[in-house]
Amino acid sequence: MAERPVPYRAVLGAITLVLVAALGGAAGQAPPRAPAIIPAGLGDETFLYGDRLYLIASGRAEGDETTQNRVVTTYQLPEARVIARTTIAVTGAVLGLEQIGDVLVLGYQFNTDGRQGVVAQAVGATTPLWRKTARFVQAATADGIALLDDGAGLIAVDVRTGALRWRVPGPAGGLLTPDGGPDGGYPRWLVLGSDSGQLATWDARTGRPLASTTLPTAAGLMWPVGDLVMVDVGNGYDAYRLPGLDRLWHTATDLSQSSVETDCGVIICMFRQQRGMTAVDPATGRAVWRSERWGYAEPFGSYLLAGAGPETPALSVLDPATGQVLGDFGDWQSLGPAGGGRLYGKKDAKGQYRIWYGLLDPATRQVEYLGTAERVSGNCQTAPIADPVLVCRLVDASYAVWHLR
Repeated sequence: MAERPVPYRAVLGAITLVLVAALGGAAGQAPPRAPAIIPAGLGDETFLYGDRLYLIASGRAEGDETTQNRVVTTYQLPEARVIARTTIAVTGAVLGLEQIGDVLVLGYQFNTDGRQGVVAQAVGATTPLWRKTARFVQAATADGIALLDDGAGLIAVDVRTGALRWRVPGPAGGLLTPDGGPDGGYPRWLVLGSDSGQLATWDARTGRPLASTTLPTAAGLMWPVGDLVMVDVGNGYDAYRLPGLDRLWHTATDLSQSSVETDCGVIICMFRQQRGMTAVDPATGRAVWRSERWGYAEPFGSYLLAGAGPETPALSVLDPATGQVLGDFGDWQSLGPAGGGRLYGKKDAKGQYRIWYGLLDPATRQVEYLGTAERVSGNCQTAPIADPVLVCRLVDASYAVWHLR
């Protein structure tokens, strides 16, 4: 039987005109609905996918004291209603979770030696469907497969039986990696670069080989980004179109101390290890602008949202073509897309376990205040479902779910 969430009865403070002005000048609104509370302990973890929130209890040691029974409670959003509980035995911290049909797939780490494992179990069942020593990469719901890295290459297994569908062997030297996938979803292609100079691609859903080419030298660092892959060839970087591997350009720009943001819209964002970024034109490889200011960035519509780093969370709006700062949201932080060209955001009241949440408009740099959340310790996420919600951890380790409309 479904359980009802515990009502949260703390009284929301009145919002004064001074506070509204401080939050960006947005007009006051009626107080939002009180949140639902999801009980949780300090060691519990959550994963949020669409309209489902999975709470994984910290578990207790069994038998050899390395195995723990972890209870996975599935909540339906926005009402925060319990719809399933599944007890799954693992031997360490849970690193990832996905549900494919009625099957839960968990990736976890062995406490004893740091290796990783994957287990699949039907929702509500008491015994696993299968278990493997491998790293869980991602699952493809439509194909019913889980993509795993077993150390010898990438394999796709049937989520219900664990049977091998296909395998792409890894190179003896070099790198075999998935591309980032659309919007961070399941990868489209697998890309191999070897120390023998081979570059090759496979279809990530079927394991079918797609293309191969020979590099001028052994592959060094390799970054799939958008529809191309950048490869370190010693005297710079070559870019190849995915998946056909047509060579696009070469750049001698020094990117050796950089990492790639997989999608920065009209540019490739190359971030240095400490702080600073280089914007690269994906059509030519030319460095179009540089800045020492930014530690992260993400595309949003025709804009680039950027910040210096976690210690200085102020969010700025940039023109991605030039790097020009168009404005900023002060200390507001992004919580993801809200539709209509806006995004959800939050602002922390320093030292008070309180946040304000609202809608941020990059075109005007204005904030529409939506509400105040009390006793918040962090870990805030939004679920952009039909009735969108904000989920945050509270100071007592429980989670609260606020309606955003």
